[in-house]
Amino acid sequence: MSPPILDLLRERRKELGQESMVSALLDRRPLLLRGALIGAAVLVGAVVSTALVFLRFQYVRMQTAQLTRFEAESTQMQAEMAASRAKLDQITATNRRLTEGLTTLRTSSALLADLQLRTPEGIQIQSAATEGTNLVLKGQALDPLAFARINALQLELSRSPLLKAKGVALVKLERVPPSEAPAGQAGTATLPPTPAKVGFELSGAFATLPPARQLSVMRQLGSEGMVRRLQLLQAEGLIP
Repeated sequence: MSPPILDLLRERRKELGQESMVSALLDRRPLLLRGALIGAAVLVGAVVSTALVFLRFQYVRMQTAQLTRFEAESTQMQAEMAASRAKLDQITATNRRLTEGLTTLRTSSALLADLQLRTPEGIQIQSAATEGTNLVLKGQALDPLAFARINALQLELSRSPLLKAKGVALVKLERVPPSEAPAGQAGTATLPPTPAKVGFELSGAFATLPPARQLSVMRQLGSEGMVRRLQLLQAEGLIP
């Protein structure tokens, strides 16, 4: 049993026609209970929300750690792929240089055979050298018609499949004075002087031939060694 409630203003309340404190407290007890329940519910909600936020934080941290690990692995894989790609490019470049060295026209016997076929009569080729991607020919043409012979050689070289059609140019022309023959002995006639010559220099850019075209040209020029070399490289897949 609860102790009696001391109400010092009970008489005053009666005079004013107000209810007693006991009645007022009894009427407000449900409100207090309701407020306590609401407060407890809010507290429980706050605790649950805090727990959910903590769990979410732990989950996000775990996912972040996993993503960081994946990023590190991805970076390592990309570095390994880049190193492998660089090594592959280096090997490919080396194979390309070796293939070009094996199939180059600049040191091929086919080039000499082609020059022999295209050199007109009265032309003497004194040297044939390569300078970069160009073929440089030096020689002399006999008079008469020395300039016509040189022009014919230039036209023939322009038709060569080994050189670019519009890449053959005349670099230099110079007339070589005739040399006098030595005087004959007594009773013999003096030999006539040798005919005059015209020195020349021609330069032509090498053509870039597809493997199939190069194989056909090598067969036409009778370069069997180059033909076998090209066929071997095709069989190995180094050239198309």
